[in-house]
Amino acid sequence: MDGKERASGERMTIVIGPWGGNGGADWDDGIYNGVREIKIAYCLCIDSITVVYDRNGKPVKAETHGGRGGNQTAEIKLQYPDEHLVGVSGHYCPMMFGIGPRLIRSLKFQSNRRTFGPYGIEEGTPFTFTVDGGQIVGLKGRDGWYLDAIGFHVSPPPTKNSQSIQKTIVIEPWGGNGGADWDDGIYNGVREIKIAYCLCIDSITAVYDRNDKPVKAETHGGRGGNQTAEIKLQYPDEFLVGVSGHYCPMMFGIGPRLIRSLKFQSNRRTFGPYGIEEGTPFTFTVDGGKIVGLKGRDGWYLDAIGFHVSPPQTKKLFQSIQKSFRRLGSSVSKP
Repeated sequence: MDGKERASGERMTIVIGPWGGNGGADWDDGIYNGVREIKIAYCLCIDSITVVYDRNGKPVKAETHGGRGGNQTAEIKLQYPDEHLVGVSGHYCPMMFGIGPRLIRSLKFQSNRRTFGPYGIEEGTPFTFTVDGGQIVGLKGRDGWYLDAIGFHVSPPPTKNSQSIQKTIVIEPWGGNGGADWDDGIYNGVREIKIAYCLCIDSITAVYDRNDKPVKAETHGGRGGNQTAEIKLQYPDEFLVGVSGHYCPMMFGIGPRLIRSLKFQSNRRTFGPYGIEEGTPFTFTVDGGKIVGLKGRDGWYLDAIGFHVSPPQTKKLFQSIQKSFRRLGSSVSKP
């Protein structure tokens, strides 16, 4: 079985991203047990990337994606299986004065032990992705003469032979370090979201589904915000698959970084943006799964936001969701 196939009963994965441009052609290395090595060529952008994966204890070298340029190279060798890939960040934009296709300009890799990079030019739109309790088990994206876009297959952590525990992946928060940690936990899905906002996102409240019953979580943030928005999904047929937004200090670069704007994406519709689209942008989209819980940091405002993501539970559901999302790029009770 090659890396792009999935055996019945094999662990499920979700697809994160891709980030970057729409140029070039799609590529997908598929799904493996993990990442052993990464080699990149770069100069003004990321010219190419080649990955060596692990399949049942043996190294498997994937095709090189991108062109033949790049006067600098970097080789990353993980101490697999004890060391595994958990995060990638970088930048993307056109290479010459805002003209031409958006390309991956820089990349930085994060294992559960070390950081590698950055490589390339840290210029353009930043992106960052970190998974807690899982690992990256495959890369995908778009390429031509250069690396146009990059995304990831992510595997949740193994469970200890308990069918009652839902496998999820934690996407670490975007935003600032102020306030206190909060975590709504893991549910079956998201039913409703209410946010208050003005110059930033003042607060957020989610209503989840637990075994077909609505459960309202605590409100995170302060009491301000002269505008409100209520998002009601047509659950269970409609579910949350993506969130994007911006974060930065609210006043002239002074003070803590806050979530300034949010936009939500379901498998059917887009909601927002809400707030001020100013500062560092972030975007998160899951293909072949759904958001089943929110987490982050808060004080007087919403400081940071992250997600619990659940992969599909069956092969049939996985194929249905993958087909739907393939692209480049009531009464409420207390818990």
